[in-house]
Amino acid sequence: MSIDYEAALPHLRVKFAEMGLSFADGTLAHAAAMGITQLVWRNGPIENAHAGERGRRNGLHDGVMFARNTWVFHQALEAVRSTDQYALLGFEDRILDRSLVWPGTNDTLSRFGYGALGDIRKHVKGRVNYLLELEDTYGQGSEEFLLLAGTGALFQQDRFGMPGWKPVVERMARRLRGEDKEFVSYLAARGGLGFEAWLATAPSLVHDDLPRVVESLRLAPYRLDAQVLQWFTWNPVLTHRAA
Repeated sequence: MSIDYEAALPHLRVKFAEMGLSFADGTLAHAAAMGITQLVWRNGPIENAHAGERGRRNGLHDGVMFARNTWVFHQALEAVRSTDQYALLGFEDRILDRSLVWPGTNDTLSRFGYGALGDIRKHVKGRVNYLLELEDTYGQGSEEFLLLAGTGALFQQDRFGMPGWKPVVERMARRLRGEDKEFVSYLAARGGLGFEAWLATAPSLVHDDLPRVVESLRLAPYRLDAQVLQWFTWNPVLTHRAA
């Protein structure tokens, strides 16, 4: 079934405007980068490499994925902002580089994607080719291209790179400082866990340099060690929503 891009564009423009993202102020590039991250990387065979026993065998835990996904977002953002006509191909090369050590880790795609490397390569190349076709049709860096590339970001309002992420991190910082009384009550009701006992489970970096952790989570989570990020992925400090 063919997609009616022309019919979709006005709808996407309105939806992203409601998120506070526009072509005029340059912020629409963030939606495009998120959409590309979803399309090319996250929603693909890497999930097969991540899931279940294979993920444990490959060492591809949630903290590694957190670091990698946010790094991919920044590579995508750089590509959509670039005037280099080969920017998307450069993005593809970086994503598929089997020798590049992933930020926050000591290993590479060769290990983390073991058993799915061929599928990952095929998926990434196919999705980048689709994006190149959009560029050919609408023009590199055009509003139309950014809107269509950003389709996958429509339901990612509070993910890293999107406008809702900053409030998530600010809320997390208040919780770690013990300033969110509702969260303290939630912890107690959840499993009888006192705030101090819960906080004691946090990585040492959270205790030693919380400002660094907060700033890294806000701007570039992949600057943190994947083991630190693992604690956040399995913890309600980022995800709990007050009733």
